[in-house]
Amino acid sequence: MMDIDRRKNEHIFLASSPESQIGSNLLEEVILIHRALPEIDLEDVDATATFLGRRIRMPFIIGAMTGGTELAERINTRLAKAAEAFGVPMYVGSQRIGIVKPETRRSFEVVKEHAPNAPKIANLGAPQISRLSEDEVIEWAKQAVDMINASAIAIHLNPAQEVFQPGGEPYFKGVVERLKALKRALGLPLIVKEVGNGISKEIAEALNGIADVIDVAGFGGTSFVAIEGARAKSVDVELYELAEEFKYWGIPTAAAICEVKSAFGGLIIASGGIRSGLDGAKAMALGADYFSASQPLLKAALEGDVLKALGRIEKELKIAMFLTGSRDIKALRSTPKVLGPRLESWIRQRGLSC
Repeated sequence: MMDIDRRKNEHIFLASSPESQIGSNLLEEVILIHRALPEIDLEDVDATATFLGRRIRMPFIIGAMTGGTELAERINTRLAKAAEAFGVPMYVGSQRIGIVKPETRRSFEVVKEHAPNAPKIANLGAPQISRLSEDEVIEWAKQAVDMINASAIAIHLNPAQEVFQPGGEPYFKGVVERLKALKRALGLPLIVKEVGNGISKEIAEALNGIADVIDVAGFGGTSFVAIEGARAKSVDVELYELAEEFKYWGIPTAAAICEVKSAFGGLIIASGGIRSGLDGAKAMALGADYFSASQPLLKAALEGDVLKALGRIEKELKIAMFLTGSRDIKALRSTPKVLGPRLESWIRQRGLSC
């Protein structure tokens, strides 16, 4: 289990470093049409939204990051305090370590302590639930939810990460049945998310009736292929070289939004390389219902100023709304846009609507 502890801290430092940021999410290919006469004042812009039946300050979710170590506990404390003060939801990192090592639960429990009112999302990995019995999966999920008093549970899909992780667990057989069991047993919204390689329309279609929400977590931001490759470099040269070969694998975030929108009847969270409120506005104009970011807030948590980072994202979102004449989030979702050739080609070749 010491390996898990070490891996968690390595993930924190690598995820906050430039070497983990790989490729383009294609959001630069989305141009929102400037409205020179917006017919509103900036102060008229209303960025509030509803998430899981709760009013939130903006359609933004603090992304999944960490848990399980003393450093993770400090980070989660800062993130939770900011989520509560600002009025936005938050994920936690994978809670497997909190279940198999009860002494680490405190690193997650601080979230319900410091964010009692903010909507919180529990988080487990598909590879782990694939190897558990249905009863064990439900028990794990209940523990994860209770650990943070969650309003929803996310199951993360990370096949590319597991392939290149030293000692990884690329086990995905039977995951769909486990998701169905969770949906039946928990009575909570189920979120299915990737971790940086995107979700296609084929997978989105298969998740209809199972997932309530899909978080596309596309390519073009933090790359766990790059992170695991960096971790492998000193212990398994071949694994490192394989990771280098696949470092640019995945569906860019902008394309993943269109993929999921074309096939899925539930709500969509956009994540993957989203660094600003302007990125979020573009994602929502493509069809996302919410947007999420991790790396900018991880860096802010390490530096101790998460509220400042959230405030910047909100300002950027509201400015983008003002400059498109979008008084509220509903208007933003229908604002005119022009797509660049790479994204337009993707949409055309894949037969998507976006």
